[in-house]
Amino acid sequence: MGKEFNKRRNYVIDKNFQFRFIATFILLIVGSLLIFTGGFACFYWINYMAGDNIFSEFLVIYKQVPDLDDNGEPRLGVDGNQIMKTMELPPINRLEIVLPPILINNVIIVLMISIIGIFYSHKIAGPAYRIEKEIAQVLDGKTGIKIRLRKTDKLKTLAEKVNLLIAELDKHRT
Repeated sequence: MGKEFNKRRNYVIDKNFQFRFIATFILLIVGSLLIFTGGFACFYWINYMAGDNIFSEFLVIYKQVPDLDDNGEPRLGVDGNQIMKTMELPPINRLEIVLPPILINNVIIVLMISIIGIFYSHKIAGPAYRIEKEIAQVLDGKTGIKIRLRKTDKLKTLAEKVNLLIAELDKHRT
């Protein structure tokens, strides 16, 4: 009976490899995000140098709210509908509107890439670890070793070539 494979429980097999792998992805993403944010800053800087100080401009937002009487009840018009009034909200600087979503977006992207990196790197580190273990068994003199990987694992062609090499070695040992 062949070995049974259990569902993955430990996603960090080779810490050094996996964390370097994830760090490389994060570095690429952070670099891309910095370039994007730098382009955004350049856009505003160019506008500023052209004499258009966007950051000194404030946006005023108007909001419609129900018109209330002295008792706090909404006033009704002759047609029975609520009477609405326009209320001016405090002025907001453009930077206060634009910067938080960009920063939140950058943090979310880095977190998502980190999580995806752990799962994806496991599909490489797990098979590499298994191949390494099986090769160690062959070097210890065991015969009939066959490397089996999960359907979603990477390095399958390498495992197949190593299996051919092990089979050839087994032929020469007997």
